[in-house]
Amino acid sequence: MNEQTFADMAGELMRSALDSWRTGNRRFAVFHAGLGCEHALKAFLAHHNPLLVADSQTDQALRFRALGLDDKDGVKPLTEARTISMERAFKDAAVFMQGRMPVTKQQFDPLVQSRNGLTHLAWYNTKVTKQAVAAGIAIAETVRTELDIAPADFWGDYEAVFDDLTKVTAMPAPSTPLPTLESAAESLAQKEADHARAAVTTAAIVAQDTAHFGSANRSSDEQMAAARASGRTALWTALQTTGMRAQREAVTLLEAHRVLPLAPRRDRMHGPSPSEYVRAHDVVVVKTLVASSVYKAFADACKENEILREALPSILSRKGHTVSHPNQHKDLVYWVECHACEKLANVYGYTMHDFCGCDDPSVWEFLDDGCPDHPGSTINTDHAEVYHCPTCSLTLTHEDELEEVGIPLSIERTD
Repeated sequence: MNEQTFADMAGELMRSALDSWRTGNRRFAVFHAGLGCEHALKAFLAHHNPLLVADSQTDQALRFRALGLDDKDGVKPLTEARTISMERAFKDAAVFMQGRMPVTKQQFDPLVQSRNGLTHLAWYNTKVTKQAVAAGIAIAETVRTELDIAPADFWGDYEAVFDDLTKVTAMPAPSTPLPTLESAAESLAQKEADHARAAVTTAAIVAQDTAHFGSANRSSDEQMAAARASGRTALWTALQTTGMRAQREAVTLLEAHRVLPLAPRRDRMHGPSPSEYVRAHDVVVVKTLVASSVYKAFADACKENEILREALPSILSRKGHTVSHPNQHKDLVYWVECHACEKLANVYGYTMHDFCGCDDPSVWEFLDDGCPDHPGSTINTDHAEVYHCPTCSLTLTHEDELEEVGIPLSIERTD
């Protein structure tokens, strides 16, 4: 997380945005333009002082590292460092540019909203795509000039046309036997949404048949109660089946486009390369798009059947479901809000129990309870390895994917 790293990442992402624009992939164009712009702004701030990109309100990891204290006891690994938001980076960079910022806050907002919408909801306002991408390009070019980066190094094949999206569109598309990733992902999302609606229809038939079975010996209230119970069971089964199927198909699609598998990390202390960073973003966008499409189609279809409509709230409860994970050695470590459906997702991994090392005898050596800051003189650290939502089935299994949705690979428990 320094000027060079941010600048390299910004160039990689902006070239990816123009690649996507060139092939008609507007969703990925605006997404990569937003990320590239954010990294360009942070490269500019880091050029003035690396501490400017550290989010001092949440942790001090990056600040300590910027001051050369990365190898000291108590300093969290780089993977846990938190930086300022895209909006804050724009605001602070504008101060340093002293009037040279090429866009206004109002022109910048569509890019922020598109970037955040795609990151959290796999959705963006298609009416402002061109304005959003153009704003990101203008900011990135200004930063490139400020940092004196050679145009060819930053823009690559787009050096002569990067600021004219019409010319970018006119460039011959690279030959490929596959449809573009965006169009393939959209088609898959629609296909899996259709499967979800069909599964709801089947669940409705099961609930109806259960209500009628043995109806001669049951009252209408008993029939309705049986139908509701059967409806809840059928709905949960249908949601799990369609969701997990959709995630498998998303993985197959990403493998066909050679986005997956992601390269294994050397260790958790080192983040992804610029190219792996971009690939991880694409993985999360595609998986989230498919999962959210299935979830929405499923919920909408249930509204057309009275029994299923009444059963739906219990199925889509925000209460966390402690379900077993296929890798039985992994434990549930905590819950987070799902990236795709906003219910509760499970984060699996393991917990390490380490001696705190707070060995100042003047503080607690003679106290019966040990260290006053760490009960039992123990530090409990949760290590995340897998993310799985039992409601929409969004599943993330690589360190880069986890970090993309804001899951720290290691976090010290505070309870």
